[in-house]
Amino acid sequence: MQQYLISDLAKRTQLPTDTIRFYEKKQLIKSCYRADNNYKYYDDETLKRLIFIKRCRALDMTLNEITQLLAQIQQPKQGCKVIDQLIEEHIQHVESRIQELQNFKSQLYELRQSCSSNTTIDDCQIVKKLEATE
Repeated sequence: MQQYLISDLAKRTQLPTDTIRFYEKKQLIKSCYRADNNYKYYDDETLKRLIFIKRCRALDMTLNEITQLLAQIQQPKQGCKVIDQLIEEHIQHVESRIQELQNFKSQLYELRQSCSSNTTIDDCQIVKKLEATE
């Protein structure tokens, strides 16, 4: 069985060591043991889990969603309908976020259209609208 230091995990997963420590603090991963030199060592399962977490985060899953997925993985004989439902919920979150971003984009276009590039910053309508207290 392969043993990894946190620096090895960081290289293999391309995650910062601080991120790996954060995941450990959140109990998403754990070290195998701490050696006499006070270094923590991790195994192949930890590497595999970190890659899984990284891929989930790349899909913008929350730590709570990842925790739920990891809990389901611990029950390999259970039907996968629960995981399908978790993914469906995440799709709904993504669709909500897309709508939110489209609204932001519209607001930004509106702001940009209020600007006359021939004025000074003192007269800039974008700044005035962003500073407005109403």
